[in-house]
Amino acid sequence: MSSNNRDFAGLIAFIICFLIIVSVVVLFSVNNFSLSSDTNALYSSTNVMAQSSKKIYYIESNNLEPKSTEYLNLHGFIMSLKKYPQIDISVIEGVGTDYARLEEIVNNAYSKGVRYIFLSGFEKNNALGNIFRRFNEINFFVNNMEATDANVISYTDKNYVAKYLAGFVAGASSDKGNIGYVANGCGFIELRNLNAFAIGLHKATPDKTLYVYWLNNSANTDEQNYREVNDFVRGYAIDVIDGTNSPCRWCRYAMYNDLYYFDLVTRGHESRIGNIIGRYHYDPAIIFDTLIGGIVANSRYYASNYYFGYSDRVIKFDYNTHYIQKRFSDYMNKIISNLMAGNEYVYSGPIYNNEGLLMVPEGYTFTDEELLHEMNWKNENIQEVNECRPSKNSKRFVIRMVNFNN
Repeated sequence: MSSNNRDFAGLIAFIICFLIIVSVVVLFSVNNFSLSSDTNALYSSTNVMAQSSKKIYYIESNNLEPKSTEYLNLHGFIMSLKKYPQIDISVIEGVGTDYARLEEIVNNAYSKGVRYIFLSGFEKNNALGNIFRRFNEINFFVNNMEATDANVISYTDKNYVAKYLAGFVAGASSDKGNIGYVANGCGFIELRNLNAFAIGLHKATPDKTLYVYWLNNSANTDEQNYREVNDFVRGYAIDVIDGTNSPCRWCRYAMYNDLYYFDLVTRGHESRIGNIIGRYHYDPAIIFDTLIGGIVANSRYYASNYYFGYSDRVIKFDYNTHYIQKRFSDYMNKIISNLMAGNEYVYSGPIYNNEGLLMVPEGYTFTDEELLHEMNWKNENIQEVNECRPSKNSKRFVIRMVNFNN
């Protein structure tokens, strides 16, 4: 009996020990699960914060037209944003020069929590400066504009360098006819490109004149533009032509009339006749990858001004060796190599305007910053065949919610 009691007591002790061990294991497991859950929750919370939605506005002064630089900019912007699905973007176009309306749009964006706004096509003036200062909690990203306010980041695509190369090729490709340039307007960006083309032309053939025609009326139909370009080309015996590529209102004429011309590479835009003697390549995604990467990382250390040029591969120019005279080819390749290495500058003196005034002295080069100031002169070999009238921007505006799975 005593033995049975001892056996029974031992069994009870074993059961108690077993229950204690199980309880400890269960308790540890529960605690461990709880700790693991808290860690997962922390990681999840951190991930949510990292992926939290950021709102960005992209406001374009012009009405976006396919195959224009503005359209390519927006396309590059969206392509960059596809890497960051947590970002919401609203696109507004056609604001024109209505800065009161722009301020309303910015105020509305601010009330919705937007703290990053990209502005494209606007000119720097007091009205825009007041917007920057009023909304000093917003980071404004502007193109082709010198940044002086702490909350403004400027990015400049130096496409005038490609225009400079095109001007050189135009001079090297034309023996008999004249060189023409068709411009949509006479803003400082247009003049910067036009003068760069003229400087390149002058470098290749100093005796050549660049005849410039201003289309002036953005409301023209394609047929009206066609007739105006036709009169210009025939009246001045033009055989090589370039001009505003954003959008190109003269390209169709060049394509159908066997003119040598330069093309901005876009989808579905090819010459019927094969008379393209040079192509501009422009990749704005490189620009926006840099800027948007900083936004996603919550960077507060942006530079005030960014310049994206030939060496950054944002722009590129390919020329057709079939059209350029052989004696110029080696020199052209040397110019491109120097541009890539940062040893070639477009606006290096001496440069004179078409009224005989010295604009850039010998030994002096316009800096990137200086080229962002108003340019209101034309190079010495430019002859305008009509007067440029300031363009009238449309007041129509459209808000688009961009779909990323296009």
